[in-house]
Amino acid sequence: MKKIFILYVFTSAFLISKSNAQSSATTLDIVSWNLEFFGAPYNSGPDDKDLQEANAKKIMRYFDADIYGLVEIVDTTHLRKLRDSLGTNYEYIIAPYSTDGAIGTNGWRQSQKLAFLYKKSVFSNISTRGLMLNSPTAVTNWASGRLPFLMKADATINGTTKTLHFIVIHGKAGSTATDYNKRLAGAQELKDTLDAHFSTATTFIIGDFNDALNTSIYTGATVSSYTSIVTDSTDSDHYKSITLPLGVAGQTTMINFPNVIDNHIISNEAKPFYVPASAQVRTDVTTIVTDYVTAHNTSDHYPVFSKYNLNGVVTGLPNVTAETLGIKVYPNPYISDFTVTATKTITNVQFSLYNILGQLVNQQRTGTIAAGTTFRPDLPDLSPGDYFLQIETKDMRTVVKLTKL
Repeated sequence: MKKIFILYVFTSAFLISKSNAQSSATTLDIVSWNLEFFGAPYNSGPDDKDLQEANAKKIMRYFDADIYGLVEIVDTTHLRKLRDSLGTNYEYIIAPYSTDGAIGTNGWRQSQKLAFLYKKSVFSNISTRGLMLNSPTAVTNWASGRLPFLMKADATINGTTKTLHFIVIHGKAGSTATDYNKRLAGAQELKDTLDAHFSTATTFIIGDFNDALNTSIYTGATVSSYTSIVTDSTDSDHYKSITLPLGVAGQTTMINFPNVIDNHIISNEAKPFYVPASAQVRTDVTTIVTDYVTAHNTSDHYPVFSKYNLNGVVTGLPNVTAETLGIKVYPNPYISDFTVTATKTITNVQFSLYNILGQLVNQQRTGTIAAGTTFRPDLPDLSPGDYFLQIETKDMRTVVKLTKL
């Protein structure tokens, strides 16, 4: 089963380097962007739709990204003109469904749609489809029909080709209990779909989640409505929430609202390619459109960026079960401390304890733990809740989910 993994979010992820967050000919550069009622022929979003299009063109030329996952595309003519202004190397695909109807209907023409804009020189063998279109529960939970949109394609960067799956999403908006519960159920069904059909795919989930990953905009909840995709992190088949640290650091993806609600989550198959600390909220758009915030003339969301080296190789240790590594951890749940028993001799052992946000709270190293002996890690005074104990040798690692009472 595909599971979600956030443990390997280290302090460096908080130290966003500008040099790590620029597009490059040798990396796959991904941007998600809510373009706020882009080109809408009515009074929503920026007032001047032509200026909105012109500003988006300037910013996209500045980014020079390989693929954009776009949200709130209303007018297809404005999107076509935007594509044309970027040159002959770009193409777009719009989801053939929306909250207000299917492609060709007036409801579809007038409503928000999901889309991809991509470089033809990078992507080939492209196919797209909506996810969960035949599920009445999913249709309801994803804003009455604004379902996730999948683009599968071969990406070639620097002579290396990989088959990739991009899923752009636009979660149910709102901060009420009803909104939260719809996002919660929608995220669970999306995860179930990924578990069933994309368990070995190299997958990027990008877009406007309409909720943070480290908390929730619904004040009655203590966890994100995407908790099923963020906190299920107990085996080697997982996802990594690469924008979660941005929310923990107090950043925002909107010009008039707190929290990082536009996010990127990647599967473990994509993790070896991720350029560390490249996930970034692109507030530097204000250097291109100086009145982006004050005039609110392009979008009320900032673009979100991440990049990948497709020539990357797995440099980390293989993840195995606790049994394979040769340890047992008990009691679990625990009150004040726990004990690690070795079922076989293990050497060069390092213990790292992480909280639910992926932050390192304790680490210690020991030499050899002989088969049949025990080790009791020194623990700081921790608050009750869930933690993740990573036990690592020079050859492999395992992760055990712990609950402190």
